[in-house]
Amino acid sequence: MGREEYKGLVAQSESVGAALMCARVANNLSIADLAERTKVSSRFLHALEQDDFSVFVGRVYIVGFAKAYAKAVGLDIDGVVSTLGRQLSPTT
Repeated sequence: MGREEYKGLVAQSESVGAALMCARVANNLSIADLAERTKVSSRFLHALEQDDFSVFVGRVYIVGFAKAYAKAVGLDIDGVVSTLGRQLSPTT
């Protein structure tokens, strides 16, 4: 799968974490590389990839860090935010 194919991955994925991780791998980036590019702690980048939002102080940090991650790996930021919103919304 090429890099361009990963750009549409978020729309097809129910997991932001899986899409982010796949895009990172497709870009041949390590978590350390991404932490340096985004200035986001590797702890939080790992948490995003695992869809473990319990480590974040609030939703604004989750969304902000996810946007920075998406931008760094070339994913559609709006798609990431939209999918993330669905994940974070309580199911009714």
